Amino acid sequence: MNRHRERGPRRPGIVRTQVLLTREQRDRLERLAAERGVSVGALVREAIDRYPPRSRSRKEAFEAIRALRLPVGDWQAMEEEIVRGATR
Repeated sequence: MNRHRERGPRRPGIVRTQVLLTREQRDRLERLAAERGVSVGALVREAIDRYPPRSRSRKEAFEAIRALRLPVGDWQAMEEEIVRGATR
């Protein structure tokens, strides 16, 4: 059973979602929403939009570091250490 329901035509693309919060969390959201003149839902959506996406995978980060060809005494030893760290 799909627990998410799409809203009517007034809000296309919006999906109703239930989130469990502590009373203190809910109170903080309500106070902040009132201060800013927005709904609690708008605050939650804004927070989600501001949450930084994971910019790159560990493999991509490893490849970027490896491509720098940094001046190290023993590049092969350094590369092996990076590979060990990236594959843990």
